Amino acid sequence: MTKRNVWMLCAGLGLGIGCGQVEEEAPVPFGDPALHSQEETMASLAARYQWECYPERYGFTPPREVVRFPAEHEPQGELLMSWNQPGCGHPEQLALIFAALEGRVPIHIVAAAPLHSGIIQCLSQAGMTRAQIWELGLVPFRVDTEWIRDHGPDAVVGADGKRRFVDTVLRPMQAVQCSSFDFYERSDRIPTVLGEWWGVPVDRPAVVLSGGNLLTDGAGRCFRARRETNARNCFPVWCYSEEETDEAIGRAHGCDVVTLESLEGGVVDHIDMWMAMLSSKTVLVGRYDVHDDAINAAILDRNARRLADLGYDVVRIPMPTPYCQDAGDSCLGDPGRVRECDGTNTRVWATYLNSIRLGDVMAVPVYRWVPGSLAYRHQRQEQEALATYQWALDREFGPGAVKVHPIPSDTVIPCQGALHRLTKTLR
Repeated sequence: MTKRNVWMLCAGLGLGIGCGQVEEEAPVPFGDPALHSQEETMASLAARYQWECYPERYGFTPPREVVRFPAEHEPQGELLMSWNQPGCGHPEQLALIFAALEGRVPIHIVAAAPLHSGIIQCLSQAGMTRAQIWELGLVPFRVDTEWIRDHGPDAVVGADGKRRFVDTVLRPMQAVQCSSFDFYERSDRIPTVLGEWWGVPVDRPAVVLSGGNLLTDGAGRCFRARRETNARNCFPVWCYSEEETDEAIGRAHGCDVVTLESLEGGVVDHIDMWMAMLSSKTVLVGRYDVHDDAINAAILDRNARRLADLGYDVVRIPMPTPYCQDAGDSCLGDPGRVRECDGTNTRVWATYLNSIRLGDVMAVPVYRWVPGSLAYRHQRQEQEALATYQWALDREFGPGAVKVHPIPSDTVIPCQGALHRLTKTLR
């Protein structure tokens, strides 16, 4: 491989900074370049994974004690969010902050230090008082994305009753030179740097898992969707079976893992897109109309039966009738690009289940940017969803103890996430 080809490889992989000085090499033997995969090329350059480069930041550590994974419905929670751009961020982020204030939940925002003044100004203009801003926890670390659910720490409780963090691998990454990670990896390191910032021990199991694909009942059982997590845990470093993947997740989180069927059709394979734990015994599961999505309607019905067979009280929540958005500069929502699905545009995977409990407030995503032809159906589905949430909460915790708080989530839902994916709760 020539010097120029090494530089092109670095640039193509997003490693333009940190590739360093390269040595002239003999050209590769003549052949079809398509036969040489990226993995083979990286291996020939002795590329290393992030945990090989920086074991103190990414290296794996076995669980040091028996832990418990608290559920989101338990009291004494704190809200963790991330901010990756100047200004006010997305409307959903502001709405979540004020919902947390209503629920009397402490708030922490992870954001690069230069963004802090803009965040404070934005919150002040939105109506946050000086006293509330004073209590806000701004944590000075740069992040790549606002999806803190995926890359933030899972908070577990050790035998001593103290908090520990679990940091699973968000995505395996390789670089020719380790210094590349200092420039291009800003998310997978967050649990460790937060642990150092707050003095919380961090356990890093050798398993690939996105935080949106793990829920717990708080009583020793966890849940995940099958397809993506299984696939991502079979690569050159390890190739786990489904049982081995569940064991690695469960050992780190102190729970028995139940794997459920994944939805089909291109939706992100996160269980929190179609399921939510209301309490240790009650679970909310989505329900599609068979005329809207027959395949996923059947999958959700099977998952609901599986959960009922495990002894849970399963409450079904309607899933919004599918609609689509025309292509644009980003996946973010734009009311001018919303259409009925016609095969040329991208489905918006709207859901009422990507909700988050914030003290005595249950923040539930709702949607307003829908095609006019579907507006009436969506209105009825939303009314049913919110009423079912409130009924289930009243039955579980007492009338009015937890109040449903709908938050329009049209800006972020086309990117396949809503309120739950924007947040992490620490207990």
